[in-house]
Amino acid sequence: MVATKRVKAAAPVVDRLLTDRRVHDQLLDAGDHLQQVYRRVSRRKAKAAEDKTVYDHVRKGVVALRKAGTTATEPRRRPWGKLLALAVVAGGAAVVLANQGARAKVANAIGGTTSSANGAGRSPQPAATPA
Repeated sequence: MVATKRVKAAAPVVDRLLTDRRVHDQLLDAGDHLQQVYRRVSRRKAKAAEDKTVYDHVRKGVVALRKAGTTATEPRRRPWGKLLALAVVAGGAAVVLANQGARAKVANAIGGTTSSANGAGRSPQPAATPA
């Protein structure tokens, strides 16, 4: 009973570990740093404990692992930026379609014509040249 609850609780995290590109990138980064540590330590033997580069790679590798763990356990982010941009564009289009004055201004700005009663939205006609 307890085991099935733990499995159900871990399922989203395991799914993120398998499918999320950000988690993969962070795990690859951690693996690269730890591989560099291994290479450097195997070459330097006794001096490896005093090597600043080894400590730097270990620190960066651990930070990348920590980021991968927190990314895998945090909830997925929703694309609010795209949704907000869509809402702003839809709202602007609704205002332009609902307001005759705004529609005329937009039509004049893009060089089109509108069918207003007073002719304010018409494009100017070229003057006739005498022949």
